[in-house]
Amino acid sequence: MVAKTIKKWVFWAHLIAGLIAGIFVLCMSFTGVLLTYERQIVEFSERLHDVDPENTNTTPTKQKNALISTDVSTGTSPRTSSRISTDEVVSILQTLKPNDPHIYVRWVNREGAAIPAWAGRHSFLLHPYTGEILREGEGMVEEFFHVVTDFHRYLSLAGDYRAVGKNITAYANLIFLFLIVSGLYLWLPKRLNLRALKQQFLLPKTYRNSYHRNRQWHFVFGIWCLIPLFVIALTATIFHFDWANKAIYGAFGESVPAREQHEEITSLSADEVPYETLFKSAQQHANANEYEDWYSMWMEIGEDIHEARFFIDKSIGHRQELAYSLFFDTRTGKVTKVLRKQDWSLGGQAWGTARFLHTGEYFGVIGQTVAGLVSLLACVLVYTGIVLAWRRLVSEPKRLRQNAELTV
Repeated sequence: MVAKTIKKWVFWAHLIAGLIAGIFVLCMSFTGVLLTYERQIVEFSERLHDVDPENTNTTPTKQKNALISTDVSTGTSPRTSSRISTDEVVSILQTLKPNDPHIYVRWVNREGAAIPAWAGRHSFLLHPYTGEILREGEGMVEEFFHVVTDFHRYLSLAGDYRAVGKNITAYANLIFLFLIVSGLYLWLPKRLNLRALKQQFLLPKTYRNSYHRNRQWHFVFGIWCLIPLFVIALTATIFHFDWANKAIYGAFGESVPAREQHEEITSLSADEVPYETLFKSAQQHANANEYEDWYSMWMEIGEDIHEARFFIDKSIGHRQELAYSLFFDTRTGKVTKVLRKQDWSLGGQAWGTARFLHTGEYFGVIGQTVAGLVSLLACVLVYTGIVLAWRRLVSEPKRLRQNAELTV
């Protein structure tokens, strides 16, 4: 009797919570589906700008002549018979955006690959042999994913209302966690035997009616995607709540690290060693550490004085086990620090793992596929849950009233 009462209360709490947060869970789930292969799709869109080295006109364009008349590192005329140097890329960015010395350059380990580069918030895609600007700003694909991401995180609210959108998605995610746990409790059959579990785990060959279909979909899809959905929802809390970050670091006896504060860099004139030299040193370091098959190498300068950071990545996405950071002193060209995942604190490693468990990227494309699939099933769960709730709260009471009136 007590168990029946508890289950009744859990059922109504589950139903009411689902009605309150359902629409927001649907929004986050659907946008999660759209974001499943974001990295791969963005990478493919950039590959459309690749050039054939053999058919490349190596005569400097007027635009390049205007941007880089000399090599900033040696004072010589820029080479156009091979790819442009890292120093030339930096020179182009500084000419375009002289007030933004915080620069990223991404080299892709593929012949003829266009060069993504950023000066502050301004992004460009450069021709790898002439320095011509192939695209200024983000392309349509990147803009699309930014719109989807803003909706996923903030319901597309902007300005002062962005915090409101973030709080709505944060607490809707907490309710979603409750729905997952309470759903498991409600899923458990009265009698734990093989026949009962089979009915709860597998879809029937035929359905008696739409109610039976929706109920079975809700139960079966719910149990099959319960664990990955729980992981996705649980790891999402680290993006929203301080207590979640304190918990993940506290589990290893650590406190949440303070945000690093760097001296504002207004000029790159303090960097003495040519960036191309540093890039070649990073390549040599990668080759010596079994990273000769790196996919991309990011160079960041202007974040900290006298420092250049190279992020060497074997994967398309930031799979931490397949990447490491290499730091150089720009005055001497010497390596000052090598940072791999195992070099982080245990709390930092756990946070990084949780971050990429949320998107499934921790397990590569297979993990992304699972995350996208269960997000799609979450949309089905919201739909069937609302339909079942409507039947219980509206349709069924209405039918009973009509039958009572006919009886009278």
